[in-house]
Amino acid sequence: MVVIGIDAGGTEIKAGLIQGSKIIESQRFPTQREAGAYHAQEQVLQAVETMHKNFPQAQAVGLVVPGVVDADAQIARYSENIGWKDVHFGKMIHDITGLPVGFGHDVRAGGIAESLYGASKGHANSLFMPIGTGIAGAMIIDGKLVDDPYAGEIGHLNVASAYGCNCGAHGCLETVATGPSIARIYNERSGQQFSGAQEVLKAAKGGDHIAQEVWADATRAIGTALMAYINILNPGLIVLGGGLSRAGDDLVNPLSSYIDSHLTFQPRPKICVAELGDSAGMIGAGILAAKAIA
Repeated sequence: MVVIGIDAGGTEIKAGLIQGSKIIESQRFPTQREAGAYHAQEQVLQAVETMHKNFPQAQAVGLVVPGVVDADAQIARYSENIGWKDVHFGKMIHDITGLPVGFGHDVRAGGIAESLYGASKGHANSLFMPIGTGIAGAMIIDGKLVDDPYAGEIGHLNVASAYGCNCGAHGCLETVATGPSIARIYNERSGQQFSGAQEVLKAAKGGDHIAQEVWADATRAIGTALMAYINILNPGLIVLGGGLSRAGDDLVNPLSSYIDSHLTFQPRPKICVAELGDSAGMIGAGILAAKAIA
């Protein structure tokens, strides 16, 4: 069956015509969250309308979003990075398309996709952790996804940073290790105007000492959060996704070194980049769409 899968993130909306794990066609749209929560909502619905118009053969639509979601009611309850509160996306999408709708959390959907088709296939205990505009984790324990709406919020573990978080707390991992926060901290220290973490990494590799410090601070913070997870749940595999995972070895190697230096008696988990790349959430949305037909 052919379905539409849409992953609405804080920076962009990834939409595709999906068949199983195959992306037949895809498009990307800006979320434009800086224009406000309602505008970002309308951007998502415009993406739905465009995809439905372009691909009338689709049999269902799946949408995944960040934050706290009510998958059964198909409502985005709360997203601190975008500002959504109680947005009834499922009903809106059905009204636009007339198609069955699947709805869920972006990271958990991506975790399902990676466990079925990607890097964590065949692993009973794993963590899928995308790092983009936000950070969260999909936890697979004994082969099953932990599907509680408040579970996996690794981005809000306190790593003793000096910054306030959109959630209202101080010191959260997201304040120093997301793409936007890495760029923001670098800009504050350097006076530059970089737009994302990839620019900071490029500068770091070019010898920029400020960029090197910011990147090292971010990877140490991620390593601190991962060590907490390792100590509690002992995953055999940690899969990194989201936009920051495009850094590849420049992300994996410092994280591996940090974890190696902090392990004592614990088994060492394998750390790798998601095989589905930043399309994991979109493919996961396709999985939810297919389930909505059954």
